[in-house]
Amino acid sequence: MSEQSGNQTIRLLVSWLLVTVLLGYGVTQTAITAAKLFS
Repeated sequence: MSEQSGNQTIRLLVSWLLVTVLLGYGVTQTAITAAKLFS
């Protein structure tokens, strides 16, 4: 039982990490594009 919940926690952390990385990447790309447009 505890093993399963541990795997669930790891899976949750990994999914949050992926979401954070993707969001950060998108924001960075948008900022770079905006900087190029406005400079």
